[in-house]
Formats: sequence, C-alpha cells, structure tokens
Amino acid sequence: MTEIRETVRQHYAEAARGAGCCSREGESTVFGASQYDEAATSVLPEEAIIASLGCGNPTALAALQPGETVLDLGSGGGIDVLLSARRVGPDGMAYGLDMTEEMLELARSNQAKAGATNVEFLKGHIEDIPLPDNSVDVIISNCVINLSGDKLQVFREAYRVLKPGGRLAVSDVVLSRELQPELNAVTSLWTGCIAGALTERACEEGLVAAGFSAVSVEPTIVFDADALAELAGGIPVEHFPAGVDVATTVTSLDGVIRNATIRATKPGGQAAPAIRVFEPALCCNTGVCGPDVDEALVAFTADLAHRQGLGVDIARHNLANDPKAFADDAAAKAFLQVAGSAGLPLTTVDGVTVMTGVYPSREQLLRFAGLPAATGLLTVIEDEGESCCGSGGCC
Repeated sequence: MTEIRETVRQHYAEAARGAGCCSREGESTVFGASQYDEAATSVLPEEAIIASLGCGNPTALAALQPGETVLDLGSGGGIDVLLSARRVGPDGMAYGLDMTEEMLELARSNQAKAGATNVEFLKGHIEDIPLPDNSVDVIISNCVINLSGDKLQVFREAYRVLKPGGRLAVSDVVLSRELQPELNAVTSLWTGCIAGALTERACEEGLVAAGFSAVSVEPTIVFDADALAELAGGIPVEHFPAGVDVATTVTSLDGVIRNATIRATKPGGQAAPAIRVFEPALCCNTGVCGPDVDEALVAFTADLAHRQGLGVDIARHNLANDPKAFADDAAAKAFLQVAGSAGLPLTTVDGVTVMTGVYPSREQLLRFAGLPAATGLLTVIEDEGESCCGSGGCC
C-alpha cells in the first residue's frame, strides 16, 4: 500500500502545480468541473474549479443541511469542501482531508480567497482519519477512494467517524467485473482512477462489512470502447506490460468501467419510515428518454435522489423490471388486483397506502419521511448528464 500511496501522492502533487489527472486536457464531460452547476461554482475561486479532478458532484448527492458537519475524503484543491461550507452555513463545519501538502496549500489558498471561515483542511490519510469517533454527520468523496490501497479500511474509518444515522455520499469509479490482472500494475491506470476501482459488488459488500446499511451503488456513466480508447490515448504505450495489446484490451473493457454514486448510512438514531413507490412499466424511469421528456417524472427522480441523500429509506419499483417487488408487497399486490397497472404509481409508507395515481411531490416526500418542510427548500444541484440510456436514446 505504501508504494501505491507514494505514487498517487506524487501524481497529485503535480496536479496541484497545474497538471491534470482524471480531467484530461480539454473540456471533459465526465470528469472535473463539468460535473458542477455553473451557478454554484461561480462564487468560488477559479483555482478551485480548475483543480477539480473528480467524477461527480458529491455535494449534491449528500443533500447537505444547515448546521451539519461534513468531511471530504481526499479534498484536493477544495472545491467540494467550499461548496459544502456554503450549504451547511455558519452553524455547520466542513473538513477536507488530504495527504498531499501541495494540494493542502492550494486548498487553503482557495479557502482564503473564498472567505470561508467554517472550513478546516487536515493533513492525513483516508485510511486513518484524524477526527474523533461519531463526530461527522456526512462524509463525501469525489473519485478518491479508488486510489487507496486499502479501501475496506477507508470504509471502516468512515463508519467510525460518522455519527449514528450519519450518511456517506460518494462519487467514484467502479467496475462491473474485475480488470485483467496485468492491468492492475499499470501505474497510469492507478493514478487515472481505474486500476484501483472496486467492482460494484465488492463496494457494496465492503460497506456492509464495515457496518453500513441502506447501501447503494448506482452507475451514472458507463464507458464504451470509444470513450475508453480516448482515455487510453493519454497513456504512453510503454506504461503497459509487454505483450498487452492496448486496442484489444480496450475492446474487452467495453461497458466495464463506470462512474457511480455510492450511498450508505450508519445505523442508529431515530428509525426512519420506509417509503416505497410502485411505478407502471417504464422504459427509462428518469423521465428523460430519447426526444420525449416527462417533466413530472424528472422532478420526482430528482426529489427521490435528494431524499436518499438525506438518508431517507425510500425506494422505487418499476413494474417492467421489478415485478417481484409487487408480488412480495401486500399493499402493491392488492392494489394491482383492484385497480390494475393503470392506477399506478402507488406510494406506501411502512406498508400503508398513502397516494395513488400520481407521484408524490417533494413536500409530500418530506412529510412522509418525517422531515421538516424547510429541508425541501434547498436546491439540488444536478449533474448535466445524459439520459439513463446514454447518449444514444432509449434502452
């Protein structure tokens, strides 16, 4: 792990001095500053935006609330810490943890330029977080955990410092299957956030083993062979082991590498109501599919993501791809027998029907979850991404 850590440290020290990492030269649409809403980043120092090397927007995933304490694992130039500080307000606190002195210097400079007083940048390793037990409400991270040589220890440390009921909201790279063993030794793939990535299953299992509940790993962008070929073009051929054909390797990884949102909750605190939304058969449940846009479904998808970011126990079930959920739920099964699929969507709270025929609004979801109405007044910053089916249209 020491060798990996030093390689990563050196690479990100160079990044702090102006080089790039995950965000290759040019305007990437899947890495870096493109993942943030321009209105949110417009108030930040330009240096913080330029130094953004992540693969998502964890501050939006976390649905941060005023007064909360948030920790960013691998905070880099500080963009997510500074955005978090604005969300939690003067009564909250935003910590950034990084092992690279050059990044810490850059982040503290950006903090001063932003005038952020509820921020502290800490030097240390994400496998050994320098904060007390049960001291943090939310942990975020942006394309960093994959760089660790001991990701299970990272999960254990995150669990330790979170308060009961605290939540983890991470953007990172995951895999649908293990990479070929010879690729794990390619340094450029480690520092490029690929060789160290966990499979989706290993990520879920690692978080559960650490003690987390409500674990979810949801791919947001799946890299096809063309996209991977573009990424591989920035890696010198001599970095690959002898005998590895880069073109063949890229083709074999079509669809394997993904950007994903990772969520988990530390058990404890007041038990939350279980909200379930049973939907009719849908092609794309985001509401964005091909040329047609279902505005109500788009709004519900955003609201649901916001509630999940708050640690709310909420799930949706599509009749087309999850019929077993309907069969296993007494309320949903009874509803279908009476009203049929034409009566969907159906919303239940702890197994009791509370709405039919329409999707619940943000305010209604707040009420069902037992959260104060003010929680729904925060703006959710959504990534400007593609539909659930990618750029090519529907599934």
